[in-house]
Amino acid sequence: MFLDFYGLREQPFGITPDPAYLYLSATHREALAALLYGIKADRGFVALIAESGMGKTTLLYRLMEELHDSARTVFLFQTQCDSREFFCYVLSELGIETTGMGLASMHKKLNDVLFSEMLAGRRFVLIVDEAQDLERPVLETIRLLSDFETPHAKLLEIVIAGQPQLAEKLAQRGLSQLRQRIAILSHLEPLSVVEIACYIEYRLKVAGYSRGPLFAPDALALIAEQSQGIPREINNICFNALLLGAARRHQTISAEIAREAKQHQTIGAEIARVVLPNITADSIMPQQTEGSPPAIAPCQTSPPSLSLGEPFIEPAQEINDLIARRAYELFESSGFTHDHALEDWLLAESEILLQAPVDVTETETGFTIHADVPGFGEKDLEVRVAPRSLCITGKRQELSDQKEGTTIYSERRSKHIFRVVHLPAEIDPDTMNATVSDGLLEIKLLKVGLSKKVPLAKAATV
Repeated sequence: MFLDFYGLREQPFGITPDPAYLYLSATHREALAALLYGIKADRGFVALIAESGMGKTTLLYRLMEELHDSARTVFLFQTQCDSREFFCYVLSELGIETTGMGLASMHKKLNDVLFSEMLAGRRFVLIVDEAQDLERPVLETIRLLSDFETPHAKLLEIVIAGQPQLAEKLAQRGLSQLRQRIAILSHLEPLSVVEIACYIEYRLKVAGYSRGPLFAPDALALIAEQSQGIPREINNICFNALLLGAARRHQTISAEIAREAKQHQTIGAEIARVVLPNITADSIMPQQTEGSPPAIAPCQTSPPSLSLGEPFIEPAQEINDLIARRAYELFESSGFTHDHALEDWLLAESEILLQAPVDVTETETGFTIHADVPGFGEKDLEVRVAPRSLCITGKRQELSDQKEGTTIYSERRSKHIFRVVHLPAEIDPDTMNATVSDGLLEIKLLKVGLSKKVPLAKAATV
């Protein structure tokens, strides 16, 4: 993709919690040190709280690396379970078969393992991620695990980590005994502007980048503003920026590319918000025939709740299906290589969707919307209107000549536009007037009205 173009050995802004890519900001460094101290000081219970996307899981993986030579660790993230299932998960990680075993027997098995580790001079550390999803009885079960001890030492150190909802649960009156046992509580905070620049530089270096500055100062400032210091957001913007930069053969990522990368990310979010079904193997992969290799799904997403009106579901579904099919083609062409689901999806999206920058002007009586739609005519476009939003869709065919040996052949590909524009007041669809001139779509609407589909011209068939 863009690895060769930028001289990268591997993906610097991936979505997996690789501890090699953990950048130790001030709060990440403090949290890691606090967790390590709590474990080595036999404090029994320590906790980590962080918003989603802050690098919590990556930090926990780094914690396990630090403990590798001195402790046996079990990492659990299956937190939507009851107490028996929780015990089964723990023993399964230890290689112990639990079929037909009751809670008392599982309790004894775990005690035997803990005692053996103590005799071998090693700590035993249980790390529970996504603990905000644990029900109160399971949290109480975890509290009781801290009773594994001798008169002189704790046999089990427990780390619970989760989003802020975990802190809210721990504050409940019925969990006061668990809350009192937590000796150290650490938090992760968003990165500062300076830390964001260092974070990006660090990840690029780990990935093998050795050239001059890749992101221009104005691009770094823009990424800091758009990401709000959330590492996952930084990764998403940087990944899209490198994708766009390589496609345009830019050796340096400018603010303009970073801005477009964020818009590109927003388009994907718009589609995700209005698409009903899951992206599953059944929905994006051809039916398996006898003798064919087994189907392998590159990714799966949970069904998002609808936040837009009925008129927008159909075009969103069509775009989603096109991107999903193309993502599968990329997945298949790579030999069904895993860990590239996001990259395949974003590349497919970049091939199919065109940017359509939009400006909205509000007056006392209505709105004027301008959208850049170069190469699209009236017959290529359609506008759908809901009470407080509108959806612009478009499709055009692109013809390109491809050469293979001495044979030249033509390849047709469809380029699409999908933009949802939210408005601060209700609009009257019957008053809509839309025109296209020199690649600029102008839509005028008066305020107040009911939802209705309004075609600019006959919609293209997808």
